[in-house]
Amino acid sequence: MKQPTFLNAALRLLALCGLPLLLVQCVNTAEKNEADTSQEEAVTEAPVHKAADPLERGEELYISYCKICHGAEGVAGPMSDLLKVTPPDLTKIAARRNGEYPEALIFDIVKGNKELKGHGGAMPVWGETFRESENLKTEAEVDAEIRKVVAYLKTLQES
Repeated sequence: MKQPTFLNAALRLLALCGLPLLLVQCVNTAEKNEADTSQEEAVTEAPVHKAADPLERGEELYISYCKICHGAEGVAGPMSDLLKVTPPDLTKIAARRNGEYPEALIFDIVKGNKELKGHGGAMPVWGETFRESENLKTEAEVDAEIRKVVAYLKTLQES
């Protein structure tokens, strides 16, 4: 049965805009609405990190932000079929580069320093998202979180 035009358009819009970004915004809005603290108190809150180990934290961030498009194992997530451009297999980053894992390039892609075509446009810029949703205060904190994701992605590489 063919989907109604409105539903089809809505699914395309979600795919174009990036459902993960939409979900992060929804969660942020809900948290802000439920918070009893003032804006000043929220700004002074420390980041909340469940995992202390850098690789565990990288996995935690990956699961929260990347899994929906790239899948738990880095191959294909539940959103991948709805996107115009299929997300790349993250287990083959090094294999596509003669066995070398390009940490600096992956860092730039995740942070948003290097535009990546996908989702009908650019991949969501996680540097900006991490700053807001993880309550990070400085660029150094953002970079540290992204490096943890990059390190985690290295562990997903096929041998």
